[in-house]
Amino acid sequence: MTALQKKIEAMEKIGAGPLADQALRKLIRLHLQKYEKQLEEVLKALEPFEKQYHMNSEERHRRFMAGELGDAADIMEWMGLYDNVLLYRERIATLRTAAEA
Repeated sequence: MTALQKKIEAMEKIGAGPLADQALRKLIRLHLQKYEKQLEEVLKALEPFEKQYHMNSEERHRRFMAGELGDAADIMEWMGLYDNVLLYRERIATLRTAAEA
């Protein structure tokens, strides 16, 4: 059992489970807002690359992962930004699932 699980169990044991749940929900909402803002910023940063190469980032990433593209600095920067998009989307989905529980 992790330290967090022990703390939650202790809160439930003393009858403060609803308070712990409320605090965790608030923390989840704050992190959701943070990742949604970061996702928005990264998506804006991707726009110049998409315009320059006339290709959306998802398609470019697929081709990059298939080895169809080189490793020029701008491509690497673009793919690094897109990796952040994937990470933020995954974290947002995880937090939304937790918020629904």
